[in-house]
Amino acid sequence: MKFTEHLSAHITPEWRKQYISYEEMKSMLYAAVEQAPSAELVEPDVLTRYFATFDEQFFSYCDKELTKINTFYSEKLAEAQRKYASLKSELSDTQDWQFRGKTHHSIRNNFLRTKNVPARKMQEVKLAFSEFYLSLILLQNYQNLNFTGFRKILKKHDKLLTVDLGAKWRVEHVESSHFYTNKDIDKLIRETEATFTQELEGGDRQRAMKRLRVPPLGEQQSPWTTFKVGLFSGALIVLLISVILSGR
Repeated sequence: MKFTEHLSAHITPEWRKQYISYEEMKSMLYAAVEQAPSAELVEPDVLTRYFATFDEQFFSYCDKELTKINTFYSEKLAEAQRKYASLKSELSDTQDWQFRGKTHHSIRNNFLRTKNVPARKMQEVKLAFSEFYLSLILLQNYQNLNFTGFRKILKKHDKLLTVDLGAKWRVEHVESSHFYTNKDIDKLIRETEATFTQELEGGDRQRAMKRLRVPPLGEQQSPWTTFKVGLFSGALIVLLISVILSGR
């Protein structure tokens, strides 16, 4: 599968404009090669200046794309960290509410003391964690897809222009960029898995991961599955049905 198709199949639809503009960058490269002066008709320095001017424009475009991706990743990561803290607090409050609610003789006082505790029951908290986990996987995929996009387009640049400037730019800029070097998303995924396993599934990791499992990035998916993942609903719908049935 060509990367353009791979990218299109795995992006999160509502983030579409925040991914690397791979197709546009590829078009820039092919246009530059097609419009280049013929080496048989011009002096070598004319051709050198032509491609030098193009590279200045191309790498400037790459830099803007990299800034866009770094900014979006940072915003989404900060949002995820705030959401995780909120879910942990809600989980703690819900567990505390359930524990105190078991003390029959003090139930009136319990409700007075917990008037600010969210109304969600434990199953609803599980649903919220599952939704959150899916959002983390999508952000991790965003990280991987954009790095792969830069690697491939810069490799194509070097192949078409017979240079190594793309590889150097990748090492100097992409491989040192925040969206690529930052591993907080991996840490957040592990912490979410641990919290879900220990606090919501009684330490049963296998059961927990069945609840949290989402399709891997490289797995071939049907258009319907891709659509569901993009809208944060694939895993949630199944889980919601099970929650409703278990409550009957």
